Amino acid sequence: MMQFIQKLRELSGGKPIGIKLCLGYHHEFNDLVDSMVKLKLYPDYIVVDGAEGGTGAAPLEFTNYMGTPERCASLYCQQN
Repeated sequence: MMQFIQKLRELSGGKPIGIKLCLGYHHEFNDLVDSMVKLKLYPDYIVVDGAEGGTGAAPLEFTNYMGTPERCASLYCQQN
């Protein structure tokens, strides 16, 4: 994914490229960051979506089984 982000950045003439995540587990984000550091490729921004809802664009079966509740995500950030 990081290489794809870099390719998009090149094709867009350097415009900011970001990602939006809906995380199920904290280790998923840690693994993503580890990949960024290893490859030295980073998105310009990251949006983290909580489990509380959003645009409603996700498939219905995802609503109760995906996402880190925003309260947990903010507490996690304070601890690390």
